[in-house]
Amino acid sequence: MTLVDELSELVDDVRDDAGKAAEKAADLAGRALDRYSLEAIRGLRRHRPIIAGRSVAVVTRADDVREVLGDHEAFTVALYAPKMEALTGPFILGLDGTPLYAHDHAALRAAIRAEDLPGIEADVLSAARAWVADCGPQLDVIRDLCDSVVDEIIAGYFGTPGPNTTTQLRWARSLFEEIFLNVGNLETIRERAAADAAEWRPYLDALIASRQGQRDAGEDVPDDVLTRLLRAQRINGGLHDIAIRHNLIGLISGWIPTVGKAMANIVEELLERPAELNGAQAAARAGDMATVSAYAFEALRFRPQTVALLRTCAHDRVVAAGTDRETTIRKGAIVFCATQAAMFDEDVVDAPEEFRLDRPDEAYLHFGHGLHTCFGEQLNRRQIPAMLMALPEGPTVHRAGRLRWDGPYPAELRVALVG
Repeated sequence: MTLVDELSELVDDVRDDAGKAAEKAADLAGRALDRYSLEAIRGLRRHRPIIAGRSVAVVTRADDVREVLGDHEAFTVALYAPKMEALTGPFILGLDGTPLYAHDHAALRAAIRAEDLPGIEADVLSAARAWVADCGPQLDVIRDLCDSVVDEIIAGYFGTPGPNTTTQLRWARSLFEEIFLNVGNLETIRERAAADAAEWRPYLDALIASRQGQRDAGEDVPDDVLTRLLRAQRINGGLHDIAIRHNLIGLISGWIPTVGKAMANIVEELLERPAELNGAQAAARAGDMATVSAYAFEALRFRPQTVALLRTCAHDRVVAAGTDRETTIRKGAIVFCATQAAMFDEDVVDAPEEFRLDRPDEAYLHFGHGLHTCFGEQLNRRQIPAMLMALPEGPTVHRAGRLRWDGPYPAELRVALVG
């Protein structure tokens, strides 16, 4: 059975059965796409670019994916909101264009500033170099580099160190899996996330109270995100303590799992491409961060940290109006926006099967599109290349093991540094 046949059959199965959960249908659609190669997805994009039934829809063309993600009123993040509310309280990734979204987004933007980016890049590069140097001739890209660096940067920039690296990583991954990956609503995942959130909330409450106490006592405190959010409480529009807590939980839960998976996939893809790995190594040794960045995000196009984003259709909505693929997506349907397929759409991406370093930013959908474009996009555009830069700028990088997974997360990727 081809990919087109399987997805068409799935859609037909749920077309007239309102009793079947749309979430389960979307979960099945996602797993079906994940089993197939880019060649099969390209066939779907050409021959059935939009598949729509009563409870699930799939869009694969770049223009259509951007249309869906760009219309937050018709295609909402309602699927995520209840889980966020239960675990963290309301957070911007689970809010559509509401006054609360606008308020919290502005408050976070005031604390997480564009002028911080060069400093974050420098801090990531310095920390990554130190971790690489400490590991000697062989290291695990996941634990020795990415996890350690990200945890260190979160502690310094946000001002929210975990009790230890292992615990903070567990909390973030557990909540992310429940909110964004547990589409089938498995109870074991939900219970684990609830238990971890119940540990994380009072821990952060104590950090917030401690920092506020230091400020009230006139002590010197670092100019990190936590301090900035507390300062802004005295200004109209600031966040109260609980809102600071649930927004920090949301940001950290989104930061740790996505950066870890992105880094693992970038390095794995480069290891599979000796010429490109050599090119990235030469750029790193030359101190050419821009070229290292181009290698990183092009590698991620071939092996993205997510193949799709999910949206819920709020009302009947025509997609690709006026084209030969014009399709009505029904109210209540879960829409599977195949972002990886869109990044290989030959109608808008020049020579998509080639690995190229000259692609414009708009060729990529690594950070989504529209209202819910990744809040940390600009930060990630700096920290991911900086982390990668530290790996190949010295001895030659060789594979020392296969990429291993622990559920949805990379667990180990060992490389040897030779020469």
